[in-house]
Amino acid sequence: MGVACGHLRSACVDPARDAVRALAGTDAYVQARRRRQRIERVFGHLKRNLGLRTLKLRGLAGAAEEFTMAATAYNLQLLARKAAPA
Repeated sequence: MGVACGHLRSACVDPARDAVRALAGTDAYVQARRRRQRIERVFGHLKRNLGLRTLKLRGLAGAAEEFTMAATAYNLQLLARKAAPA
C-alpha cells in the first residue's frame, strides 16, 4: 500500500514511485517504451482500420483465429507497402 499523498502529488514520498522515477531515464526503459508504442500502434490500426473492435467468432479459439487473420492482413499490407516501387 502506498503512502497517502493527499492532493499535493509533488510532495509525495513513496519508495515505489522513486524507483520508477530512477528507471525512467535508462536506455532499457526508452527501448521498452518504443517497443510498447510500436505494439500499441498495431493494435490501434487493427481496431480502427480493420474493424477488430468486436470479434465476430465465439470462444477463445475463434478469437485467436480472428486475431491471427487480422494480424496476417496487417503484415500483408506492410509487405505490399515495402515491395511497392517508390
